[in-house]
Amino acid sequence: MQRLDAFSCQLIDAVAAGSQGPVCVAVSGGSDSLSLLNLAEAWAQQSGRDLLVLTIDHGLRPEAAKEARWVADLAHDRGIAAEILTWSPDKSSQNAARRARHILLAEAARKAGAGVVLLGHTLTDVMETLLMRLSRPVRLAGAVGPQPVSVSPVWPEGRGIILARPLLSSRREDLVADLEASGRDWISDPSNDADHYERVRVRRLVTALDGARLKRICFDAMRLRAVEDLQLSQLLSGAVRTGPRGLIEVDVGRAEAAPALWARFLDMILQAASGSSHGAPAQSLSALVETIVSGGPESRVTLGGAWVQRRGDHLLIGRDPGEARKAWSDGVWDGRYQRPSMSERAEADERMALPFLVRDSAPAEAAEEIISARLAQWSRALRLSAQFTAAMVQDV
Repeated sequence: MQRLDAFSCQLIDAVAAGSQGPVCVAVSGGSDSLSLLNLAEAWAQQSGRDLLVLTIDHGLRPEAAKEARWVADLAHDRGIAAEILTWSPDKSSQNAARRARHILLAEAARKAGAGVVLLGHTLTDVMETLLMRLSRPVRLAGAVGPQPVSVSPVWPEGRGIILARPLLSSRREDLVADLEASGRDWISDPSNDADHYERVRVRRLVTALDGARLKRICFDAMRLRAVEDLQLSQLLSGAVRTGPRGLIEVDVGRAEAAPALWARFLDMILQAASGSSHGAPAQSLSALVETIVSGGPESRVTLGGAWVQRRGDHLLIGRDPGEARKAWSDGVWDGRYQRPSMSERAEADERMALPFLVRDSAPAEAAEEIISARLAQWSRALRLSAQFTAAMVQDV
């Protein structure tokens, strides 16, 4: 069974606090995810919480279905509930595949009444991602890879779902050594040795570099990212207000920050206002930040499916009516509203009582906004991520 260290235990405790239902564990069958399962099992026995193993039959290799069944059987043998999620492969891009996997995980977690999904990313993944991103024009803080805590990257499918990575303080080779010492088996994916994948090439580079120096550089980047994440959390909770009909208001005077941080902040606000999970183009976002810092915009501008308008020291931000998805899907309207309870429905204002700034992008019937809850969860995830990143890097 995986060693239950203080970092891992406290991280799972923090993200699971207040959540209902089981804690979900994403398990592929590889060494990282099996180490995660061992860790989660130890934590569940200590905390008294239930687990739900989620494994994906990705269909990319003939043996995928057999491997998913192996994971499910392993979980069942340990008395842990498991569900196999079937995916129809989308080979258009790696980003599309990643999105599809996260949609499956988020929908399965929500169906089970869970609010947390544990992922098996390690410190080795952080180092690999850092090197990959530093090969492109990027800030050091922006090159940091998987975070201890984050929101689900898909919306609205991932609403209410927090992702946690309790193995982030561990190196992959140490986890493999633990599995070998305990006589555990795991699945080896041949794609992990395919040179045409950038991550595989970088993985080999990592093993050839000075591990101690790389770790120090990585931790320096993580410290910078943690400072930014904490500032972002404070901005989202202190400088942003969402009205009952979904109009976002940002107090520019309370949102003083460096342009790079402003860009991250504004990108989150635009995603929330547009009910989407894709960011605006970086160049356009930087241009808008420069305009805001300079006292603008003088007139309403649109970006990323939302509009931005300045009113004194405040920014008003709403949905671009022309891009709104004006239909209900799984109880959600345009990623911004949900159906209210019967009591709230009875008290809801008529459509003509809606502020004119949101009237053309709101549903005709009674609805309640979910934008404020999304921003609050984003703020919480950023705060927890900063907190646990600081705990990881304090001794290096």
